[in-house]
Amino acid sequence: MHQIVTYTGSVPQVVAAQVGQLAKANTTDLSMLGVPASNRIYPLYQHTLSTEILMYVECVGQYDKEAPVRLVVAFDDEARKKVIGFVLYLPVIKDRGACGLSYMAVAKGQRRKGVARCMVEAVAEECPHIELTCFIDKVPVYESMGFHVIGYRDTQIVMNNRKDPSPGEMAAMWTDPINNSPETMQVQQRLLEDYGMKSMRKAQRKLELLLEELKQKAERFIADRAEQIVQYRRPGATVAQVSPGLFELRGVDGVHCQSQHEHEVWVQAARIIDTRDLPELRLAHVG
Repeated sequence: MHQIVTYTGSVPQVVAAQVGQLAKANTTDLSMLGVPASNRIYPLYQHTLSTEILMYVECVGQYDKEAPVRLVVAFDDEARKKVIGFVLYLPVIKDRGACGLSYMAVAKGQRRKGVARCMVEAVAEECPHIELTCFIDKVPVYESMGFHVIGYRDTQIVMNNRKDPSPGEMAAMWTDPINNSPETMQVQQRLLEDYGMKSMRKAQRKLELLLEELKQKAERFIADRAEQIVQYRRPGATVAQVSPGLFELRGVDGVHCQSQHEHEVWVQAARIIDTRDLPELRLAHVG
């Protein structure tokens, strides 16, 4: 039976190393780009993403007032030797009952066994108000855990187990130095030597096209669900026909939408509510 451990202080090096390896194995799911393993730039994303996650892991418990970081780890049994899953989350600084779930991964072969659900439940013990982002195909998984679609950010769908995000702020580490580190430069140089500049530029272009495709898919997904989103976030919201060929949103204070098409009114309302309630992310240079 798997065991769940929440780290609020120093994380053992043997555990951190396994978290890093699990991050590398799940780069496609964890990356905002969804970069596929078939792309020749994939090793670079493996390196930078796992390095970023390990930077956060090293800060667990170190900057608790200005930049709290938490790590939940799932082990395969009571011996706690093999990591089969992890969740990295950031509590909101002035609203410690809320958090943003930054990264979560479960090892292949351990999925559909309740590991992810148990880890999220462990997060909720400290921070019952949780927000996360995920790709469209993962939405049903989180809906089964009680999360609701409330909007989108770039390539991913925003989900929350409350109607609105916390008004507080999360502190994120300044990770830009990773891209200029000697280790990252070595990975880049090796890829150039193996494939050549022309091939690497082609791979980068493929990622750029993928990024645009994922953004469009996320936007369409939210548009398709607009009515459901608005009615969840603002119970009592309705759209009424106010004159021939004109529809208007009703029942939502401070949000005024009109259109010739009923569905477009819901789409406008979902966008306005999402933008209005978007908390600012404060970047904190820690570590």
